[in-house]
Amino acid sequence: MLEIVTDRLEMRETVADDLEVLLPIYLSNPTFVEQNEGSEGEIGRYDLDRWQRDWHIQQMLPGSHRLGCYLKEDLAPVGFLDFLEKHEDGYPWLGSLVIDKGSQRRGFGSEAFQGLIDYARENKACPSWTTLRAAVKVVNEEGLAFLTHLGFQTVKTESERFAGGFQQFLVMEYSVI
Repeated sequence: MLEIVTDRLEMRETVADDLEVLLPIYLSNPTFVEQNEGSEGEIGRYDLDRWQRDWHIQQMLPGSHRLGCYLKEDLAPVGFLDFLEKHEDGYPWLGSLVIDKGSQRRGFGSEAFQGLIDYARENKACPSWTTLRAAVKVVNEEGLAFLTHLGFQTVKTESERFAGGFQQFLVMEYSVI
């Protein structure tokens, strides 16, 4: 099982039993949820059944990982991080990096990201990780500001249909080397 430890965080591959404690972290960011979810004609609709379904689908994708982020001091859940070792375009991709709304702006997101980068640099299983990609919807101003803060740079703009409708997004890259 994949585990990454940083100064304040323990990040580990999620298992089914983790999903119920991680869902409230996702839902604590309602604007992000509205931008990414929706079912039965309701934008932003998302619940434990859908969360579990999405996790099961993710488990079937080779090289796909969801790490729960827990505080080292008491193992309280504070966030989660998704990444793909190698996308169909040949690049590794950062999926979501979500920190509980009440714990944001304390450096946990940056620390979780740096833990992933350190893992990639040290892990012989990730030798092709010279560049990490991420995508962010243009309407996700907080996500764009966060990726820019981490050092990602925009390489192209694309459009696609999402649960919330047809939207533009930016493909961004981070130099791992």
